[in-house]
Amino acid sequence: MLDLWKMRQKTHQKQMFKYLRYVLNDHFILALLFILGGLALSYSNYLKALSPQAEIWYAKPLVLLILVISLQVGRLATLLKPADIVFISPRQAEMGQYLQKALQSSLIFAWVFDTLVMLALTPFLLVAAKLTVVQLIFLWLLLLVLKYLQLERKLLGLYQAQFASGRWKWFLDIGFCGLLLGTSLYLDPLYLLLVAALLTGYIDKSKKALTTQAVFNWEVAIETENERMLQLYRFFALFTDVPNLQVAAKRRRYLDRLLPQAKPGGSFTYLYWRALVRNGETSGLVLRLTVLGAVILYFITEPWLALALAVLFVYLLGFQLFSLYHHYDEVVFMHIYPLDPGNKQKAFQKMLGQLLFVIAVIFTLVSWIQLQNILFSLEFLGVLVLEIVLLTRPYLKGRLAKRA
Repeated sequence: MLDLWKMRQKTHQKQMFKYLRYVLNDHFILALLFILGGLALSYSNYLKALSPQAEIWYAKPLVLLILVISLQVGRLATLLKPADIVFISPRQAEMGQYLQKALQSSLIFAWVFDTLVMLALTPFLLVAAKLTVVQLIFLWLLLLVLKYLQLERKLLGLYQAQFASGRWKWFLDIGFCGLLLGTSLYLDPLYLLLVAALLTGYIDKSKKALTTQAVFNWEVAIETENERMLQLYRFFALFTDVPNLQVAAKRRRYLDRLLPQAKPGGSFTYLYWRALVRNGETSGLVLRLTVLGAVILYFITEPWLALALAVLFVYLLGFQLFSLYHHYDEVVFMHIYPLDPGNKQKAFQKMLGQLLFVIAVIFTLVSWIQLQNILFSLEFLGVLVLEIVLLTRPYLKGRLAKRA
């Protein structure tokens, strides 16, 4: 089983690196640098504005909320496949070794993420919460132990359904972890770390008994792993085509009145708007990037940085939606019906321009709320409109010509 895990892990890593090549492209790296730079600048300005003498009352509750949320990131990656229920189930007694390797591998990612979150919160905790360096170290260790307990709970849930229930998730992952973290922020974290360590020893003992005596729930384990992989594929689908991801169209009847209706000469306009709305991945991409851009702009106080980020988000949205132009190319009826091919590009340009203009207006309003400068807001909107015209006219035509 250890050899099987090594083979599965190697195949999985190879697949992830393949998709990461598309994720970590020049556009995404540039966007990430702008976003992180803007957030770091705002964070630094916020810390400088805090009083070095007074303790901020909301500092510890805010940190508690962030830490509890960060603990929910990172799932148990078993790398099990549907066929395993037939071919590997006879070796169920050896699943304990396999799952232990899966737990160790999952912990690496989870601990790295939690450590980065803790490093980001360290300046805020030192300035606003007045914690000492020693207290921060114990708090960080407590965070790592609690993440280990969460993954252990998920592993036990593959043997006994009660550990996988929502009640246990709320009790251990949120309630118990929140109680220990919250108490450690106000008291000495060392004592809470000892409590978490003792509970870890008890759960480890229970795990050994379960993995040797209880029956492994193959259906739950495979379904859980499929859900985890589906989330990864949805993320990768933002950057490239993912063959493993099956996207189902959703009707969304409540949006019909807002969309263009069928009329002579407007077939492509009718089709493109419905492809945008009914495709869960595409509409989800637009919604997520718009909300993310608006939230980031709300916290940016530098006008030039806010404008640069807005330009970047509009470009990313437009660039990601270019693939929608070929959405109906493989539909045979598009080549049978008497549709004018010249209307296709015009309809797509119009749809994309209208959508990006609405997003530009949203970004402008958010920027105006933060900066309170009406003249700059008009210039802000003017720059975004100019970008939209360039994106939907010469740039889009050039992209389509290269692909033709």
